Amino acid sequence: MSNTHIAHELLSRAFPSEDADRIFAEKVKQKPLFLRPTDHEVTDARELRRRERHRRQAFLRKKQKPRPLSAKQKRALCIYDIPKEAQKYSIYEPLHAMWVGYIQEVLGENCRPVSAQAAAKLVSADFHGAELEVVRARCVSRVGVKGIVVKDTKFTFEVITKKDEIKIIPKEHAIFRFQIPSPQRCVQDRSADSEVLDRDLVFELHGSQFENRAPDRANRKFKQKPLIDL
Repeated sequence: MSNTHIAHELLSRAFPSEDADRIFAEKVKQKPLFLRPTDHEVTDARELRRRERHRRQAFLRKKQKPRPLSAKQKRALCIYDIPKEAQKYSIYEPLHAMWVGYIQEVLGENCRPVSAQAAAKLVSADFHGAELEVVRARCVSRVGVKGIVVKDTKFTFEVITKKDEIKIIPKEHAIFRFQIPSPQRCVQDRSADSEVLDRDLVFELHGSQFENRAPDRANRKFKQKPLIDL
């Protein structure tokens, strides 16, 4: 009975003797044999599920971004609150002057009479820095409050008054008034041949129809709605 390896016999049939010896030595005799370890093999189904759960959780913790703060956590950290040292009317006067230039640019030079197109631009504008006055509201104590808008949220205007007080005024059931200086302060009156001061533009804003955030108003098309008396 021959002691030749069966793999060597098969290789001898397909290749010359030298090639068969070389292939048999490289692929069979010198090939390492890896044994599967059986000492640490887990056969318990509960342990397998626990390991898979921990592996999945570790993968998610590594790949996922940090969770954003909730609204409750933001309120607890006072992220959007204005610090006490910043609650001064004089700090926001340059902001109001900047807003006046911005809103005059939005309306354009020829803004008299105010057209529907100019009104649509005005409604879509940003009111951070505008000086608003409450002229009508269901809550009588809010009437007459006047200040510069420091925060324009969806349902409220947060203004700072000349007394360095922060007032939060709900938009619902309130009418706000604001003035815009005319870009051309002096015009020539042809009938009287004298210069007269051009009046400021005065607008009234119905807060109940203005319950949107400033970024949402930028691309929104407003439709005419019937005004409900307060």
